Amino acid sequence: MKQKSYKKEAEKVKLLSGQYEQLQRAWSENAMLFHDMENHLQTIRHLAEEGRDEEICRYIARISRPVEKLLGVCWTGVGIVDAVLNAKKQLAAERGYEMDINAQLPVNTGIEDDDFCTVLTNLLDNAIESMDRESKGRESRDRTRQAQGGKARQRGQESGEEKRLPPIQVSLRHIHHFLVIHVSNPCTEEKAGRKGLFATAKGDRQRHGWGLKSVQRTLQKYNGSLSLEVTEGRFVASAIMFFN
Repeated sequence: MKQKSYKKEAEKVKLLSGQYEQLQRAWSENAMLFHDMENHLQTIRHLAEEGRDEEICRYIARISRPVEKLLGVCWTGVGIVDAVLNAKKQLAAERGYEMDINAQLPVNTGIEDDDFCTVLTNLLDNAIESMDRESKGRESRDRTRQAQGGKARQRGQESGEEKRLPPIQVSLRHIHHFLVIHVSNPCTEEKAGRKGLFATAKGDRQRHGWGLKSVQRTLQKYNGSLSLEVTEGRFVASAIMFFN
């Protein structure tokens, strides 16, 4: 049993490592673009002077690809943090969810990039997955109401504007030498579980939980902690890290 658990954890680490490397490459491409911006502008100016409009459009489209991957938003100025936030915000948008981000972070915290990636990726992935479950739950309840008759169907139509889920809320703040990360999402079905973690609604119960355990293990490196709670209809994950 332990061997299976170690194997599953190794798979999770491998997957997370791949995500981190992908984000790092994307941010590196973006940084190189800004570094070479003067040369790019000179090239565009030269093409403009010669009236080569179509080539200008193609050139701009080509050099903009790295920026498009990260949505071009600089939340904190810390490369890996901004890369994760942008990637997950884009993922949420693709699934029809809003993500409100409010982030302030010192540049030199001494927190390793892969540790930032572990904490943020897992917390944001959990929030997005919870939104998926909440969305499916609402659809199921809507179908039940519609099956109950015309009045219920009419009420469902009248409340159509309310079907859109409230946004995922992400906050990064530093207080003295502590970094506080809050990630919350609307939920109605999460229940408290053992050891401060929460019971899963996923089919693979054995595999679920490794993400949060990875977060806890990472936070311990920085004398931090993880708390999970449901309050006012929202699931809230709060991570605290001490930096030098």
